[in-house]
Amino acid sequence: MILKPKITELLKHLNDGVYEKEEAIALTLLSSVAGESIFLLGAPGVAKSLIARRLKYAFKDGSSFDYLMNRFSTPDEIFGPVSISQLKDNNKYERIVKNYLPTATVVFLDEIWKAGPSIQNALLTVLNEKVFRNGEQEISVPMKALIAASNELPSKGEGLEALWDRFLIRFIVEGVQDSKNFNEMISKTLNSYTDTIGAPLKISDEEYNKWSKEIDLIEMPDNVFNVIHIIRSTIEIQNKKHEKRDKDIYVSDRRWRKIARLLRTSAFLNDRKSVDLMDCFLIANCLWNEPEQLTNVTQVVRDAIQKHGYNKDLNLTHIRDEIREFNEEVKRDTSFLKPIKSEIPKVHYNEYYLVSELPRTLIKIESFKKLTKENQYVDFYYDASDEWSRSSNKRQFQVKKSDKKNHVTYNGQDYKVDVTLKDDRVTASMKPNPKLQKIWDSQVSKILTATGILKEQIQSYRETDLKHLRVNLFVNPTLAELVESNLNETLKEIEKLEIEARNIQNYYEKIEDQSDKEIKQLSIGKEN
Repeated sequence: MILKPKITELLKHLNDGVYEKEEAIALTLLSSVAGESIFLLGAPGVAKSLIARRLKYAFKDGSSFDYLMNRFSTPDEIFGPVSISQLKDNNKYERIVKNYLPTATVVFLDEIWKAGPSIQNALLTVLNEKVFRNGEQEISVPMKALIAASNELPSKGEGLEALWDRFLIRFIVEGVQDSKNFNEMISKTLNSYTDTIGAPLKISDEEYNKWSKEIDLIEMPDNVFNVIHIIRSTIEIQNKKHEKRDKDIYVSDRRWRKIARLLRTSAFLNDRKSVDLMDCFLIANCLWNEPEQLTNVTQVVRDAIQKHGYNKDLNLTHIRDEIREFNEEVKRDTSFLKPIKSEIPKVHYNEYYLVSELPRTLIKIESFKKLTKENQYVDFYYDASDEWSRSSNKRQFQVKKSDKKNHVTYNGQDYKVDVTLKDDRVTASMKPNPKLQKIWDSQVSKILTATGILKEQIQSYRETDLKHLRVNLFVNPTLAELVESNLNETLKEIEKLEIEARNIQNYYEKIEDQSDKEIKQLSIGKEN
């Protein structure tokens, strides 16, 4: 069944005569089809009750019940008065429920937190079981949506936590912001309370029940599960950092189950067979307990979708490891250690080098190492057998570092220090044999085939998932940029891996055996 055109048109009509409430109305419809309740937080006069009254027109033969709670509200005012005749004639305590909450399609309870315990307990039963216990009988309530509203949150320590938890979606409703919309809102005659929805668009009980069964068949792909796990773990980490437990964000397993059904409902009404990442943005409206937490949970959800949305399906770790190991193999098999003799300055008397081309002249090792290309005054010592003679017979000369290794430059002439030969080894390159090169070519081809498959997967996502991104009925289309950026970054990473593989291939194709002269130059470089 193709539903999206119908839901699109239905939402359009629900917004007739209402300004800047598109998201709130969409979420109330979504939650009602999902069988969940929604809480609207906002100041008086921002159209919270209007949203609920408009929603009843979405349902065929829909009826509504709305009530403004106060501290003195009684169950009679919500669930109906006690039937005097039943009590008198049959000794039965039953309520007259017609035109009250137990018989309404859409229920709106304003200032809900002012309800007393007896009303709260009855509401919990209605929300949990969709039944109302009326005396000795249980009435199956036809309620499709319970919309609660207030300009405040439930007070802590008053036993309202259980009721608060039953509202899966929490949404902040604000006044009209756009100047043009505001001018029209205050100046035009609006048919805000008129039913403008034709019969074909209305949702019948038969459709509603059929949809409910089909929603349970909507798939939850791995990347959606991955996003949910990331969100859960991030929240747990943040909670551990709080010194005060009242700042924690608690999301029960039951709530996560309801969130999953909400996502499935979004996918179903968008004519999809599985949940996608755009649906996951709805999670943010289901997590916060305080308005101050909304910014944080919104960012947590967005980060999870942007950074991890496709990571599980497009895992590059294996290819990265393969390229790294391949590079190590190529470098290892195109090099060898060549024995060489290298010259190193010979140490005299533990702290001197002998400037052998000057008669019996010593220079301290630390002075030699500090030489620069500029002339500087340096002490030269006389090569004597005793320490006193060496240290007392010294003169200063202007010398500098020579371009020649193991030399100093004095008065324009280079003088070599005394050296000794040392056995050493230097890494030299060698050309791989054709058979090995053929094996490596096959390895490069294998890597590029793997990256090509991943690029095809991304293209498939673009043609399937991504085509839905900007047309989700319940999510701001601009959020699609976050999902797309994840794929774009992944594509860049894949292209980097392909460049690495080709660079390795280019390296072993061009490498040649190094000559003895080149190896000697390597040894000189190593000494320097």
